[in-house]
Amino acid sequence: MHFKPVPMTRMRIIAYREKAGDLLTLLHDMNAIQFEDVTADYKVGMKSSTDLEQRGKIIELLNEIRGIESLLPPRKVQGRKKFSSLTEIITAAQSVRIGGDLKIAVESINDLKTQLKSIENRLDVLNPLKDLDVDMSCFNNSVVSSYIVRGDYEAPEDNGYIIIKVGTDTVVAVPKAKEKEFAQSIGSEPGKVLFIMEMKGKPSDLRDQLLKMKEKATREISELEAGIGEISDQNYYQIVSIREALEIEAKKVEAAMKMPSSQSIFVMEGWVPAPKFEKISSAVERKTSNLCFVEKVETDEIGPTLQDNPKRFRLFESFIRFYSLPQDAEIDPTIIFAIVFPIFFGIMVGDWGFGIIILLLSLWLTRRINSSGKKRPLPRKLTGFITSIFSPYQLQILARAMLPGAVVAIIVGILFNGFFGFAILPTQIGSLHITYFDPIVYTSKILLMTGYFGVIMVSFGFILGILNDYYYSHKKMIIGKVGWLLFVWGIVIYGLSLIYKLNLSPTTNPFADVDIGSMIAGVIMIIATEKGIGLIELPSVISHVLSYLRIMGILLASVILTKLVNSFFLSTLNDPILIIFGVILLIIGQLFALLLAIVESGIQGVRLLYVEFFSKFYRGNGKPFSPFGTRRRYTEENLDTE
Repeated sequence: MHFKPVPMTRMRIIAYREKAGDLLTLLHDMNAIQFEDVTADYKVGMKSSTDLEQRGKIIELLNEIRGIESLLPPRKVQGRKKFSSLTEIITAAQSVRIGGDLKIAVESINDLKTQLKSIENRLDVLNPLKDLDVDMSCFNNSVVSSYIVRGDYEAPEDNGYIIIKVGTDTVVAVPKAKEKEFAQSIGSEPGKVLFIMEMKGKPSDLRDQLLKMKEKATREISELEAGIGEISDQNYYQIVSIREALEIEAKKVEAAMKMPSSQSIFVMEGWVPAPKFEKISSAVERKTSNLCFVEKVETDEIGPTLQDNPKRFRLFESFIRFYSLPQDAEIDPTIIFAIVFPIFFGIMVGDWGFGIIILLLSLWLTRRINSSGKKRPLPRKLTGFITSIFSPYQLQILARAMLPGAVVAIIVGILFNGFFGFAILPTQIGSLHITYFDPIVYTSKILLMTGYFGVIMVSFGFILGILNDYYYSHKKMIIGKVGWLLFVWGIVIYGLSLIYKLNLSPTTNPFADVDIGSMIAGVIMIIATEKGIGLIELPSVISHVLSYLRIMGILLASVILTKLVNSFFLSTLNDPILIIFGVILLIIGQLFALLLAIVESGIQGVRLLYVEFFSKFYRGNGKPFSPFGTRRRYTEENLDTE
């Protein structure tokens, strides 16, 4: 298992200027170096950039190709295109001659859609009026303006309005001077009022003309879109492969502009994963025919962070990054989080019925979010609120993170014999008597167990802090954390002695001397290393230990709530009328208890790790490793790493 990020090494490469393009292509496809500013000493006598061939042409062609791609409907692409040189890429981009035809077709479609919208607006007005044998000019002239009001309309008295009922709607002719008054009386309900625009001719004749125009415009749009589709069928693969190749060349240009160079050589520096240093170095030497200089740069600068956890633990990296990314050399708590959080979550849920529901819900969410095709990943009406907070990716992470917690909840629920609050498991199988740990009956024991959790987690946090400080050679801080450990265990042992009513007299119990001495030594070490701040924070470490008792609190809240709901339901079974209310309350109560179990257990489980555990050792504030490179989808890599 990996408990630290990948160690990083700063690499410097000095090579002939003519090799800049090839080297940048190699490093791009290796995706293993994060470029940084070159050390000041190596900038002396150098220019501020390394010119790459046809820089302006690359940007110009890229913008042009992107514009063409944006007009093409996407097509499925199989295979990847191989470009042997920048000249070949530019030639391919310049050979594209479909931009003009595409723009004309798209502009024509937009004009037709605008025309179609105008036709549809007029049809909305004419459809209710189609049976009237009048000229449309009577509705809108120098005297009146007319409106169609959806449904009935009662006009104020003595207003001079002319009202005509047409089917289920109402036509209201309003004198020009009273239009503002009418607008205030009708309100602002969307779609309630349609303005009858100026037209001439009978409604039925105009409607027939507009329907023919609509049919023609729709047909022309379909023909143009079909034509664009054919263009996309023939050219989409070429366009996206050229676009990707030009984007990579543009990235190389951007990177090269930061690299100082002379007339003959250039210099680049950046962070690489230490295990890959030799591989990268060998590849660079082969690409330049050994006409280069590659070295490790000695620096006290903190490098970027590249997490390297086993595959099944990587989803929990999101929780660590949400808090703060670890620094390059400190302990990465991802694996610890991945093991401890599900345990806390499962204990706080503490019901195997809830555990099964959470397990099924998590599996369903994961499967639905991963589903492909036109089907929506999640029903919008059911999940509108959730999806407004979480993206599909975040929902998937949460669903997958709850899977192990749900399994723990099932196991703990069986130990507690809790199935939606009901004790349905047998207490005896043959001659074997089975004892279950009812949280209400065994409250004191479970409370003590959660207290032990607190002591172990807080102590473990300080131990990890000692290891971090040892690596960074912070001897003073190591002494301080040892003092915290002595103080915590002194308090714990003293507290347990009080609980079990042991002899606490230093004169008659030598163990009491050790206990009190541990506390005193711890306080002295804390004050010596952390001064007044450490003294002020002494009570906080006690509260951090006691904070783990919330595990028991959330568990009891869930258990008591479900038992109350179940008790009311059972009390209604003998009454045929009340049983209906009992079933309704049972369903609502169980859903509320399930929601409480998921939300509170998740929030409090994360909080215990973030606040009470991470604060003992975790620095964070790491910078993510952002290597130079992109994921190729349509073009082949140009690697030479063997």
